[in-house]
Amino acid sequence: MFQTGSEPAECVPNEVILKVDSPDVALLDDSFGGRVIERFSLGPSLRSESQEILRLRLEEGRDLAESLKRLTRMPGVQYAVPNHVLRLGPEATQFVELGGDGEWVPNDLHPDLWGLRNSASPGADISALEAWKKTTGSRQGPLIAVIDSGADYNHPDLRANIATNPGEIPGDGIDNDGNGVVDDYFGYNAIDDNGDPLDRRGHGSHVTGTIAAVGNNGQGVVGVNWNARILPIKIFNDQGVTTVDAILRGIAYARERGALITSNSWGGANFNPAIYDAFAATPGLHITAAGNDGGDLSRVPAYPANFPLDSILTVGATNRDDEPAVFSNFGRSTVELFAPGRDILSTLPGGKYGLKSGTSMACPHVTGVAGLVASAFPGITPEQIKDRLIFSTDPLSSISEMSISGGRLNAARALSEDSVPPSPPNDFVVTSEDARSARFSWTGSGDDGWTSGPATAFEVRVSDQPITEENWKQAQPLSTPRASEIGQYHHTVFQQTPQRAEKSVYAGFKAVDEVGNRSPLRTAEARLAATPVVHSDSFDEPSSRWQGTGRWQHVEHPDRGRVWSCQPAGRSAGTFARLTSPAFDLSGVQNSFLRFESRQDFEYNNLVYVDVSDDGGKRWKRLDRLEEHGVWGAREYDLSAYDGKSVQIQISSETLATKVGEGTIIDNFELLGTKKAPAV
Repeated sequence: MFQTGSEPAECVPNEVILKVDSPDVALLDDSFGGRVIERFSLGPSLRSESQEILRLRLEEGRDLAESLKRLTRMPGVQYAVPNHVLRLGPEATQFVELGGDGEWVPNDLHPDLWGLRNSASPGADISALEAWKKTTGSRQGPLIAVIDSGADYNHPDLRANIATNPGEIPGDGIDNDGNGVVDDYFGYNAIDDNGDPLDRRGHGSHVTGTIAAVGNNGQGVVGVNWNARILPIKIFNDQGVTTVDAILRGIAYARERGALITSNSWGGANFNPAIYDAFAATPGLHITAAGNDGGDLSRVPAYPANFPLDSILTVGATNRDDEPAVFSNFGRSTVELFAPGRDILSTLPGGKYGLKSGTSMACPHVTGVAGLVASAFPGITPEQIKDRLIFSTDPLSSISEMSISGGRLNAARALSEDSVPPSPPNDFVVTSEDARSARFSWTGSGDDGWTSGPATAFEVRVSDQPITEENWKQAQPLSTPRASEIGQYHHTVFQQTPQRAEKSVYAGFKAVDEVGNRSPLRTAEARLAATPVVHSDSFDEPSSRWQGTGRWQHVEHPDRGRVWSCQPAGRSAGTFARLTSPAFDLSGVQNSFLRFESRQDFEYNNLVYVDVSDDGGKRWKRLDRLEEHGVWGAREYDLSAYDGKSVQIQISSETLATKVGEGTIIDNFELLGTKKAPAV
C-alpha cells in the first residue's frame, strides 16, 4: 500500500509538477525548451478555466534538480516538484471459498468478518450489529469516492452499490455530460484518463467491499454500509503504480462529482505540495490509511496521512484481539483512531473473495461508518462526521498513547442521538509554571448536564492571545487524557524551548461527548519566565573566536550580515570541513540549551553534523544531522546533561560528491540557561 521512507524517491523522467500564480506560462516553454502537457484545476471542475497546477515536460538531457531550482526562483512560480511515482506494496492475498449455512444476521455476515462481529473475542469489533439497527445506509445517501486501483463494478456483491453517472450513456463513445471524460458511467480511470475504472489488481475491490459490499443478499459478504453510493476512481494501474498527475486527476474528479467522503488506502514518504493543494481544495472528509511500517508518524511521516488538514482523518489497524497490528503505523498526535485491519475478508475481482491485511483494510471500515453517519443524519458536515468517528471510539489501553482518540472505531456509538453537550468543570486552572512549561488541570465533568455519566473526552488549546469561541480553532491543541469518571483529576502540559523574554500562554478548555457536542469554553492563563542567555554570538564582528577548517569561511551574507558558511566545492575538495566553537563555561548553569540558525543549500551526497564535546575536543557526541534544504530554520538542543561543564560545539560538513548552491550557513548562535541560586 505504501512506498516507505527507506526506498529511493522514484520520479517520472523529465517531468515537473508546478504551481503558478497565473495560467499564462508561455515563458516556461521559452526558458526551459519544454512544454506544458497538462493543466490541473483547484476549482470545482476537473477542466475549468482556472488551472493553477501544471505538468511540464522538459527536453531530453535537462538536469532535473537544476531545472527545479530555476523554476522555483521564477516570478509567479509558487513551487516546482518532481512528478513522483507511488507504488502499492506487495500484498499477501488468501482466497476464500464462501458457502454453507449459518445463523447470520444479516444472511451474508460471514463468520470471518470479525471486524463486524467478533465471536472469538466478543466486543473486539466495531459493534456493527448495533449500528445496523439504526441504519444500513442509503442508495440516495452520500457519494463515497474510493480513490484506489479501481473496483470490479461487475462483482455481484458490489454492483448494486456502485453509483452510476446519470449524465452519461454507457458505451456510446460520447462525453454526454461534457466533463471531459468519455463513458465515465461507473467512475473514472485517472491513470489512463478514461471512463473505465475496472480493477484488476484487487486492492481497490477489497477496499470497496469492506465499505459497501451489498448486505443481506444471501451471498458472499456484507460491507459496513449495506446500501451505498460508491464512486470508483482508479489512480493505480494494474501493476500497482501511479504518479502525481494521476492522483491530481483522481482527486479533482471526486471534487467535480461532489463526493462527501473519500477513501484513500495509499501513500508515500514524500510530501508533495500539489497533492496537498488538491486535498485542501476538495470539500469533504478524506479518510486515509496510516501505513504499514510499524512506525511513529510523528517522527517519520507518510502522506497523505500526515497532511496538516482538518479534512484529513488517519486510521491505524487493530487485530482480532483488539491490539495494534504489528505492522500498523501510529502517532499520538497524527493518527485519529484505529480500526480492524488484520486478516480482513472482502471482495476481489472476478466475483471472488479473500483475506488481506494492512491499514488499507482498516481505512475502509472507518469510511463505511462515515457513510452510515452521513445517511442517518442528512445535512451533517464533514467536520461533524469526523467528530463522531473520533469521540465515539472504544478506549483501549493497548493504543491509548498511539492515537489522538486512544480508541478503536465503534459504529453504534458514532450513530448516537445526542444534542446535549457535557458540562464544563469549575476548576480549569494553572497548577504549575516555569520557564519551559505550564501545567493545566481540571476535574472531569459529566455528560448531558451531569445526567449521563462522564464526558467522553477533553480538548485543551493554547495560544499567545486570549482564547475565545471565535479563535478557538486557530489555537494549538495539546494532548489530553481520555475521560473516565466524573470527579477524576486530570492535567495536560504545555512545553516550550527556552525563550529570552517572559511569555504569557493562554489556554482554553472544552469537554466533549461521544458525538462531538462541546461544553462552554473555560480559560486560564500561565506566565512562563524568561531564560537568561549565557553565551551568544551573531558572528557580525570582523573577527571570530570560532575556528573553521576546509571550506568553512567567515563571510558577509547579503541578507544577514556576517555568517559562517561552508562554501560549495567540487569533487576534488573531498571529505571533511569543520567549524569549531571556543569553549563555553557552563559552571553554575542549570537547564542548558543550545540554539542557532542554519540553512543548507546543496544537492545530494553532502552530510552536515552537529556535535558536542566536554573534554576539550578529544571526544565528540553527535547531537544531530542537518537535512532540511533551502530554508532557514532554528536548530535547538537540550544540553542539560552538560550543566556545570565546559563545552564546545562543532559543525562538520562531509562532501561525497559535487556540491551545488550556497552550502551550509550558520548564524545567531546562543546558549541559554538558568544560573543556580547561591548556597545559603
